[in-house]
Amino acid sequence: MLTKKSRNAWIDACYQHWTPSAAKLYRIANTGVEQSANDCLVTDHRGTEYLDCACSYGIFLIGHGNPVVRAAAAAQLGTLAAVPAGTVSTEQIRLTEKLREIVPGEWGQVRYTMTGAEAIEQVLRYVLATRAPKNRIVVMQQSYHGKTLATMNILGQQHASNELGLNRQDVVFIPYGDFQALESAITTDTAAVFIEPILGGAYLRLPPAGYLKRIRERCSAAGALLVADEIQTAFGRCGKWFAIEYEDVVPDIIVLSKGLTGGYAAIGAILYGAHLSHHSAMDTTSQGGQPYACSVALAAIEVLTSQRLIEKSKAAANALGTGLQRLANKYPTVIKDAPAIGLMTGIRLNGAVYEALICTALGRKGIHAGHSMNEKAKQPVLRFYPPLTITLAQVEHVLTELEQVLDSVSSQPRWKLKLLSGVISNLYKLPYAILPKGSKDV
Repeated sequence: MLTKKSRNAWIDACYQHWTPSAAKLYRIANTGVEQSANDCLVTDHRGTEYLDCACSYGIFLIGHGNPVVRAAAAAQLGTLAAVPAGTVSTEQIRLTEKLREIVPGEWGQVRYTMTGAEAIEQVLRYVLATRAPKNRIVVMQQSYHGKTLATMNILGQQHASNELGLNRQDVVFIPYGDFQALESAITTDTAAVFIEPILGGAYLRLPPAGYLKRIRERCSAAGALLVADEIQTAFGRCGKWFAIEYEDVVPDIIVLSKGLTGGYAAIGAILYGAHLSHHSAMDTTSQGGQPYACSVALAAIEVLTSQRLIEKSKAAANALGTGLQRLANKYPTVIKDAPAIGLMTGIRLNGAVYEALICTALGRKGIHAGHSMNEKAKQPVLRFYPPLTITLAQVEHVLTELEQVLDSVSSQPRWKLKLLSGVISNLYKLPYAILPKGSKDV
């Protein structure tokens, strides 16, 4: 069991070896260390239970500790967990067949990676190699496609733009949902358009009607590839198996990751349209698509299918989305709006200070929400991405507790909010050594 001393050592290790910004947030919020999890609940080292409405930004679609997935994982570990580079396992073949079956469209080559960002990198290589001399890439502002060296070039979040000197002159960033910008950006020089069908991250935004279809039309007319990044949206997070289904759009390439295994193994998958030719740039990494990850992915898809989780989650999704909108209407000084589609929901706040106050207060009430970790966003979205297994009673509990928090936050005097806003905007610049180490420990 962790003690105060070992907890602080854990946060120190996080600061030194993972991310200083997260470590500072853990210090300030007196965050507990997760020790176990079951379905929608996570328990920390103090024995405190939290309703998980963050799910590591939506990964844990089928809940924590699902027995079907656990059994599949144990069985695969007991037989064949990994194979040498270049070897295709039975599990990978089965997963490829399953993905070709459930993803709308006609698919040819399927390639596997360890992560979503790695998958996007592979797609970038393929696009530039097969569309030459075209090299124009169109990306949406505020989009997120990873933070590896190459993907930083198409990162739509300009506050974290690449400063390592790579050439971005051929990357065109346009406002998400802007039809006029779309028309002028996609030209015959365009190699590809990268699009999150639903803009995620700290900017959760739904596309206007017809937007995805228009992108498909413009790409087809210009001879550009349409790449759908469904890393966050796929496998039921958005209320359908895939977000592209809302407008019956079939991209040339689709990228999957996060929810593919329900969070139980690291994997990324790229489906290339059957009309696309093979190229060496499609070759994957040595560890992508290992038997263990593929077996777990197959089990997660089976759970979604056999337990009809996407269909069953619609009632909870409707209640959560409607409830958040009601609170947005009640507290307009705090909340700008409440974007929601499926269980991909959130509240867009009128300042980072509100996100910090609300997220911290919810944590004290045993609710884990998805903090944007983006103090630069003027209107960050505090996300509520619970497992698809969340119950109506749990949704009502979240809304009740959130309303109490909003009552308190909305009554804060302006001088205090202004003071805290200055602190929050410089939160990650504060010296780590001066931050409180926390006192409430087992």
